[in-house]
Amino acid sequence: MNYQETVILKESREYKAAEALIDSINSMSWNPKKFGLAVSMQHRTLQQSLMKSFVATIRVIASDDYGYDDRNRGAHEAAKKMVESGILDDIYLPFI
Repeated sequence: MNYQETVILKESREYKAAEALIDSINSMSWNPKKFGLAVSMQHRTLQQSLMKSFVATIRVIASDDYGYDDRNRGAHEAAKKMVESGILDDIYLPFI
């Protein structure tokens, strides 16, 4: 991603949403299961959109040009296994 693309991304709703979520996760008391349960209580169409975002995030983190180090190596390797397995290719998440 070049500088201009980075600037545009940082001004987007998606960047601001990711930043807000990351800020929430940045706590020792964050409970991933509780987050999953909270998502399950949201509007069904929005759950579908969130899953599309998760799949896209997995693809980004799995990419060979994704920058990672020992702190997020596990996430990169897990995402890479998911992409390489082909399981994500079989997922269809329409906007309904």
